[in-house]
Amino acid sequence: MEKRCDILLKKKAVKEMKRTERTYHLKNILDMRSNMKIVIDDAVEVSEDGAYLVNVGYLRVSTDRQADKGFGLDIQEADIIRYCTANGYKNLVLYIDDGYTGTNMDRPALQAIIQTIRDFNDGKSRVRVNAMVVARIDRLGRSLLGTLQFIQDYIVCAKDSKNSLVNRNREDINFVSVAENYCRIDRDNPQGKFLLMLFATLAEFDRDQIVEKLSRGRIERVASGKWMGGGNTPYGYRYDRESSSLVVVPEEAEVVKEIFRLYIEEKLSPQKIAERFGFSGDKAITQILRRKSLTGCIVYKGEEYPGNHEAIIPLDVWEQAQEELERRSVHRTASNYLLSGLLYCGECGAKMRYQRWGNNGHKLVCYTTQDSSKRRFGTAESCDSERFRSEDVEQAVISELFRLSYLGLENNKKTAGAIDPVGVLQKELAAERRRLSRLYDFEDEDEPDDVLFEKIQEVKKRMLSLEAQIRNEETQASIDKKLRRAKKLLRTLQSTWPHMSDAERQSACQELIDRVVIYKDGTIDVHLKLKSYLQSNENS
Repeated sequence: MEKRCDILLKKKAVKEMKRTERTYHLKNILDMRSNMKIVIDDAVEVSEDGAYLVNVGYLRVSTDRQADKGFGLDIQEADIIRYCTANGYKNLVLYIDDGYTGTNMDRPALQAIIQTIRDFNDGKSRVRVNAMVVARIDRLGRSLLGTLQFIQDYIVCAKDSKNSLVNRNREDINFVSVAENYCRIDRDNPQGKFLLMLFATLAEFDRDQIVEKLSRGRIERVASGKWMGGGNTPYGYRYDRESSSLVVVPEEAEVVKEIFRLYIEEKLSPQKIAERFGFSGDKAITQILRRKSLTGCIVYKGEEYPGNHEAIIPLDVWEQAQEELERRSVHRTASNYLLSGLLYCGECGAKMRYQRWGNNGHKLVCYTTQDSSKRRFGTAESCDSERFRSEDVEQAVISELFRLSYLGLENNKKTAGAIDPVGVLQKELAAERRRLSRLYDFEDEDEPDDVLFEKIQEVKKRMLSLEAQIRNEETQASIDKKLRRAKKLLRTLQSTWPHMSDAERQSACQELIDRVVIYKDGTIDVHLKLKSYLQSNENS
């Protein structure tokens, strides 16, 4: 019996010895993908528990420009192989992310490494990542949070990971950055973890510096009148790379002009206009109507800059379109009745509405005369306002508009100058922006820092002053245009009224009247927008 047991023990020992002496290669134990590359395949070490200890290298490049700056995949590969060869790594497989930003950790090759680590920890695979090597820490990631979280989740051992819900590593995975060799995670050197976190912080700082420089470059570009780039080109233009500016497309420009005319003059809806010209829907038309770049300017991050491109739509026409968009938005629920959206109760301040009365007539009713509307208007009791025949109120309002036609007479108090003050101020502002940009880039040992800082502050102060002047001039110009248009409409209203359609009459009332207040005793007050324009004009 004892002899038989000795024989079995010897057979088991021989079998175990043969197993440990067997040589394994990466090509036999890995499922290779297109973003993986075996570069050292001498042997794969097997641990005591039968795990294959595999060394991985990670490479990343986001753009072709990075290759030109020395971050190319071939350079990273050479650095990683040189390091692994010098340090006696017997196997090495590279995982490659070509064309992926470092700010997002969700990349195919990096996720493949993560899956390998997870599969081993879950007992689904015998392949264990022994070491991970990168050419530089910023190749792993340019986001501080993403880089540190990756290390916490998948590199350090679970007992040392204080901020991870997924880490199940039994021990550290060796981690090495070739360019920052003293920045590493080594099972025998725990101090390396601190340096690694430091360099992850520097990688993010470097990225933020690049973003800031790009942002300044874009501002300088648009300040010089150039378009932001080929993307998102406004309808009516094409982007010319040589001049970095927009060029008018004649046939599209004609369509743009007609869109504005149909919307402003004929009061067509965006959907109707879209159907007429074959656009996808009303949103496409609304986007065209809101594009201020059609007036020859460039809007970037809320700031407006004079553009080098030719205007398709005059500024005053574009402003009319914005006013019409706002008016239709405010009165979007209004019906086709003449004074819809303009009527207010003089007793409680609530709006009044048209209500059918009899077969063909309508009366005007205060909303708060109905119990269901009390809470909506914040009233505890129903309004005791009377009901009024709509025809009587409309006729009274029209008569009042005709009577007030004298307000539309020109007094020649102000005459438009030949020089556009806004244009002059915008040119001055563009010059100050260029001056500020040069000061930021200015380097001179003979110029003290405090003197340079003072010059920068002076330029910024002038820019703020110019921006305020531009806003004031634009506000005044807008008031002047509204005033002239309202005066002309009011002055000619009585003669043109009989020839207007119902829609045109309603539009005229919406443009001239701010509100119509009706009191219980039948008194009607017509508040004109024109009076507020006149008051603003006199105060300026």
